[in-house]
Amino acid sequence: MAKKVSPCLLTLPTEFVYRILDQLDELTILLSIRNVCIRLNTITDTYYRYQIFTKLNLAHERLNNERLQNLTSVLRTNTTIRTLSFNHNKINDTNIQNIADILRNNTTLTTLNLYCNQIGPVGVLHLTDALKNNQTLITIDLFDNHIGNEGAKYFADLLQYNKTLRILNLPLNNIDDEGIEYLAHMLNNNTTLTKLDLHQNKIGLRGAQSIAEALQYNMTLAILNLNHCQMGDQEVQHLAIILEKNKALTTLNLQLNNIADEGIHHLANSLRMNTTLITLDLQMNYISSQGIKYLADALQNNTSITVVDLQGNLIDNNGVKYLAHALQTNQTIITLNLRANFISNDGIKYLADALKLNTTLTTIILCLNEIEDEGVEYLANALQINTTLITLDLYKNKIGFQGALHLSNALQINKSLKMLNLRDNYINDEGVKYLANALQANRTLETLDLEVNEISDQGVQYLLDSLQHNTTLTTLNLDCNRISESMFQSLTKLLAKNIPSLQSFH
Repeated sequence: MAKKVSPCLLTLPTEFVYRILDQLDELTILLSIRNVCIRLNTITDTYYRYQIFTKLNLAHERLNNERLQNLTSVLRTNTTIRTLSFNHNKINDTNIQNIADILRNNTTLTTLNLYCNQIGPVGVLHLTDALKNNQTLITIDLFDNHIGNEGAKYFADLLQYNKTLRILNLPLNNIDDEGIEYLAHMLNNNTTLTKLDLHQNKIGLRGAQSIAEALQYNMTLAILNLNHCQMGDQEVQHLAIILEKNKALTTLNLQLNNIADEGIHHLANSLRMNTTLITLDLQMNYISSQGIKYLADALQNNTSITVVDLQGNLIDNNGVKYLAHALQTNQTIITLNLRANFISNDGIKYLADALKLNTTLTTIILCLNEIEDEGVEYLANALQINTTLITLDLYKNKIGFQGALHLSNALQINKSLKMLNLRDNYINDEGVKYLANALQANRTLETLDLEVNEISDQGVQYLLDSLQHNTTLTTLNLDCNRISESMFQSLTKLLAKNIPSLQSFH
């Protein structure tokens, strides 16, 4: 009698092994199948999922030293993975040596994410030592670690001669002016770094001055994030110098600092000479209407800035008046964010008058202000003339059914608006009736948000009747209203005819 041979992975036909691999996740394939033997390596090399396996996300995997060592062995020679994430894994100065070993040998990895770990300066030393000869890594993210000034120095030393790293993210790392000076000195000579993220560190006068001096000569850094760095007007005075001479920076993020009108005055003076900055983020500072006047005067003739973010400042109707005046002549601003300021109907009138003339603005964010039906009427009149605005965000104002009537009149004529956010207002069923009437004629609106608006089944019936004739609306949010499940289902079914895959909210 022939002896029975039990099948195993080493003897199974390749197609059978493929079927087994189909049941395993990527991490299991790497740790349990790769490097077991030559045959299994050969099979996995031809396995379709392994061939397209370009991202490995190990976040929250609780990797112990043994698993890290096994991964190191596998990834040294891996040629498919481009992005590797070890976020939230308690990686420290000791076990990071395993990751450093990967960088020494791997020739395809381009992105390494290590945020929210316990990496200190010793760990950074291991990483930067491994990166001295690495020629593929483009992005490294160490958000929320403990590298401090010493760790910043190690990165600065590395980037004096590393020619491949493009993006360095070091937010929330206990870096102060000393570490900033190391990095700034590096920027004097580095010709490859395009993004530097330092948000939630502490930058004082010394740090700001060193950055400003370095960026007068650096010609490659395009994105600088200094969000939440405890900077005030004096620090910004130094940073403003960057905008006068630098020809590379396109994005400057200064949100959540302590910038007031004096600081904006310095920035505005520099913006008059700058021709390259595209995005200026000033949200959550202390800018009042006087500061906005300085900024608006500079923006009148600026030819590069496309995004102006002023969310959460101290801007009132007078400030909007200055901005509106600038928008009548400015030909480059595409997005204007005025969320959470102190803008009421009078300010909206100024803005609406500008929209009648402006031909470039595509997005206006006005949520969390004090806009009532009167202000919406001004906007609606402008929308009957404006042909470029695509997104209008009016979330959480004081808009009632009368405001919905004004918008309805505009939507029957307007041919550009695609997204309208009326969430958390007071539209109610009567207002929905007006909007539903507009949807029968409108052929451009794709997204309408009516969440939290005191709408009942009666309001949904108006929408059901109108959507019989509408072919463009694809996203409709009616959450947190008084609507029955059956009406939700009817609306969902009707919306589905406008889109290949369902996008309505429920």
